[in-house]
Amino acid sequence: MCFIVSKKSGIRLALQLLLLFAAFSSNNPTCLASKPIELNLNALPKTDPTQFVGAEKCATCHAAYFDGWKTTLHSKMFQRPIVDGPQRTILGDFDIASPNHPALKDVKGVVGSRWKQRYLVEVNGEEVVFNGQWSVQEKKWQPYTAKSDWWWPEHKDWEHRSNFKLCAGCHSTGLNPETQKWEELNISCESCHGAGRKHSETSLIQDIINPARLSKERSMDICLSCHLAGRPHGAQTEYAWPVGYTPGDVLSTYWKGFEPEGKVTPEFWLDGTAKKNRVQGNTFVQSVMHDAHLQCANCHNSHNGLHTAMTIKSATDNALCLTCHDSGQKQHLKEKTVADHTHHSATSPGSRCIECHMAKTGENSVAAESRNHTFDFVSPPTTIKNGHPNSCNGCHKDQTSEWSLEYVQKWYPRLKAAISAEDAIRTVLAPPR
Repeated sequence: MCFIVSKKSGIRLALQLLLLFAAFSSNNPTCLASKPIELNLNALPKTDPTQFVGAEKCATCHAAYFDGWKTTLHSKMFQRPIVDGPQRTILGDFDIASPNHPALKDVKGVVGSRWKQRYLVEVNGEEVVFNGQWSVQEKKWQPYTAKSDWWWPEHKDWEHRSNFKLCAGCHSTGLNPETQKWEELNISCESCHGAGRKHSETSLIQDIINPARLSKERSMDICLSCHLAGRPHGAQTEYAWPVGYTPGDVLSTYWKGFEPEGKVTPEFWLDGTAKKNRVQGNTFVQSVMHDAHLQCANCHNSHNGLHTAMTIKSATDNALCLTCHDSGQKQHLKEKTVADHTHHSATSPGSRCIECHMAKTGENSVAAESRNHTFDFVSPPTTIKNGHPNSCNGCHKDQTSEWSLEYVQKWYPRLKAAISAEDAIRTVLAPPR
């Protein structure tokens, strides 16, 4: 048996990625070194359509999981356009005149629904994503330029941005890049469990991938195949998703995740916190949670959309976080109550764990809309010195960062030396180990 020795929590992201992507094959008793491969556009990995059965087939034996999955946003990532009625999928107001939306009659598909919505159209026989989007929060049309994406220099003309090369790899199941066909719309069962034909015929557990039976690294790789911002190895710039990866594989063979660079980048603020959405994996591997051997599935349930972000319990009432941090737990708060810890009333948003430890620092359709996954308290000096969003002023938008800093220094005197305006850092407000 092979063992991977974890690093101490102080080791920064580069070593964390080495741990995350360490070669550990759950389906092979021998640990094999994984060598990154460069995508060969002349011999793209092919998907065998005969091995996929579809979610409806899975439901014949796994009805509860299927019914739960239908409530998730994964099941609604790609949808056909429906303008009216209870099954309506189009959120954008096409009655508003704007260059940022296509003609309604030209919409072939709908992408997204929580933050923003983009629209598939056909140009010269090719399916592409229109260069505008509907902001769900602001309820208005916005341009979609993609200038911050690494692939933009070679895909500047939106009319030639193939949906199959840039988007559909993560938004559909069983996509074959050669034929430009998917086996199923949306992120369905076989996106995470692999092609299910053999299992549907034998019902044997060894004939299907179950993330719960994989190592932490391989299980997380399934999530990170779409939630780790990065790019293929080498100079390939046509595909913006890990072509060839299947559940159970070593993701780093196909995909290189971006790392903080000590400067502001499209993905990170200066201190490594999230600057955009879809960097959940990049920020999580920096966290104390990751060092403590937690993984995505400890907080998220891909089979149920009852709670926001498919969490296993509600995060808005602290039920999720207090699973591990309530009184009596090993990592419990040193204060008697959450209100004592936060210095906010128990019913205040300021007493929600996620408002401080998962601050909204990432841009989606608007700035500071998606949550950071380092789980650190992002202190006000990050805004004072570097312009980063911080944990306090996400709620106290009518106050200055200097105002917030005064309270943080008063409430948490043990951190006073660490959070001066001259030393802007992320600050961990967590109970000692």
